[in-house]
Amino acid sequence: MSMQGFDHGNRGIGVRDHQLILPSVVCSTRVSNRIAKETGAITFAHQHGCGIIGNDVGGITEFFAALANHPNVGSTLIVGLGCETLQGNELAEILLAKNRSTNYLVTQESGGVQGTVNSGVKAAQELRNKYQTFAAPLSRLHLGIDLSSENSNLSEVVATLTEVGVAVTVSNSHKNSGLNFSELMEAGVHVILSFPDESQPASGFPLIPTINVASKSALHTALSGDFDLVSDATVEAIVAKIYSVFNGELTKVEAIGAGEIIANREVRSV
Repeated sequence: MSMQGFDHGNRGIGVRDHQLILPSVVCSTRVSNRIAKETGAITFAHQHGCGIIGNDVGGITEFFAALANHPNVGSTLIVGLGCETLQGNELAEILLAKNRSTNYLVTQESGGVQGTVNSGVKAAQELRNKYQTFAAPLSRLHLGIDLSSENSNLSEVVATLTEVGVAVTVSNSHKNSGLNFSELMEAGVHVILSFPDESQPASGFPLIPTINVASKSALHTALSGDFDLVSDATVEAIVAKIYSVFNGELTKVEAIGAGEIIANREVRSV
């Protein structure tokens, strides 16, 4: 099945055309948020980049690189502080080796917070103008499934999609949907179909449209307006929603800009 997507060069062809403002350290998340708001880009808050040790240094670097290289991302602006463990310039070098549509700013070298915001807005706009995105055929769709709770229709949904050539990756390693989302991001999925645990509300991943399917729990019933599909949605309804989102329809959490990005860590910050 062939559909139209966005050609993002070496990053691949995505179903969304996002610019990512990537804070390489917790200390630059607020600055990144201000840049993103002024440019219409995507960013996220996190607790990483400073005081990390051991395998987490390489692990978080690889995770951030996977975010920036996701097919739904057109260009990336990395915003660092300057004194963190995970140096933004080193991350930028890794990304630039694959994608030229990447830039890097250091708060301590850009005139502080306001200077970095001003420079960041300009740099983000220049990246967007220089690396314009074009429509391109997406021959193979890739769906990720967050299976934090069971669903009786899942096997039939997977069979229906794989029969028409849709690639499907399932993550059920965690009861926390956010951790499953991160695994699916690293697998390069275009869209996520989420079956959150009965005790978790609907959630999403900023770079990847996330379709939330409710369970029959009291919490999900009380928050039914936040879910894209009801607990007893038919296979046909689920598949139809997936194709609608692939084609550009915003999910509930996507429309309100909700979602979180959680990187798996081996040790706590020191």
